Amino acid sequence: MAKNKFIICSILSFILVACSIPNPIKKKEEKITYKECPQSLILYKARSIDFGNTNIELQNDYNLSCYLYVDEDSVEISTDYKLNIYLYDEDKKTYEVELIVFVTNLDEDNKIAEFKYKKEIKLDMEINKINSIDLNDKFQIDLDTYNQGIKIFYAIN
Repeated sequence: MAKNKFIICSILSFILVACSIPNPIKKKEEKITYKECPQSLILYKARSIDFGNTNIELQNDYNLSCYLYVDEDSVEISTDYKLNIYLYDEDKKTYEVELIVFVTNLDEDNKIAEFKYKKEIKLDMEINKINSIDLNDKFQIDLDTYNQGIKIFYAIN
């Protein structure tokens, strides 16, 4: 009987000790909060590319999401956007497009950052004459710079 009590007490003690030790493998949680996004627009003259047989255009209905990473003191800006592809000749199936993001101060007289995202667009054989491709890109801006005020400009090349 005493042997059984000893085994039960040992097991319970082990469980209590094991539950009270923090997990060293567990990742530290990042604190993320939503932040109001800055003013942005697509540069009119750089919103489309003409490849002769195909025109690729950056659509105006893009969506920004901005999140503050508290521990890093930076703001991540995520952009969901669409490229419309107007196909006139079906000979060429692959196109390279580069999304360029310019970040300026509020007066637009100082470029703070520039980000470039290369996209390779491969068209399959069953493509229609007009197609839309959904894309997403992200970049980060220092929180102090963000709080001073920024504007974002989009273009494709």
